[in-house]
Amino acid sequence: MKRLSRAEDIPKELPESTLNDILNGKRERLPDWQLVASFVMVCHRHAEQSGLPTDALGGLALWQERWRAARNERPHAIGSYDLYGTPADEAERRTTRTVARLVRMAGDGDVEAAYRLALIKVLTGENAEAGYWLHAARRRHHPDAETFAGTARPAEFAAGQCFAYGQEYEQWGPAKQDIARFYYKLAADHGHPQATERLRTLRAVPFGKLLPAPVT
Repeated sequence: MKRLSRAEDIPKELPESTLNDILNGKRERLPDWQLVASFVMVCHRHAEQSGLPTDALGGLALWQERWRAARNERPHAIGSYDLYGTPADEAERRTTRTVARLVRMAGDGDVEAAYRLALIKVLTGENAEAGYWLHAARRRHHPDAETFAGTARPAEFAAGQCFAYGQEYEQWGPAKQDIARFYYKLAADHGHPQATERLRTLRAVPFGKLLPAPVT
């Protein structure tokens, strides 16, 4: 990306350290518009050179609208762990790090990361991005990508897959429970009963503290 950003028509060169911090969720301050515009343009250029579709990426006008909305947006409680009281900013950082890591891996050719991004984007309602990553997963021959592409109920299918990922990470022990909760929450938000139950069982907050069972 740094190399592509050195082209004369790109507004701003993309420093490796800056991009790394942003994509890893280490920077909470909104990047300036020139950097965002350069990032979008470079993504388009890379997709064109790689033979991937560019329609799902969105043009500069769309991203400028999103950037302006983010700049004017007031802080609000969001995140993957708010169901059991995790502070919203901490929850959002954890979610951002997980997705950013998958984006990096998928960009390096990891087919499993591309497939997981497609699942996540379907469940978060980002259908254009979901289509982009699903196309990449199919192009790289992920074993489940064709089934996902052909299902009549993509959200239900994605919720089941995310529940399975949550189980997998939970089995790896406490070090992976944050990621397990991330996948369970995605599935639970789309009505997966077992994922909801696993969240109730874990009911964790930062630093490994436990809360009592929720009052119903």
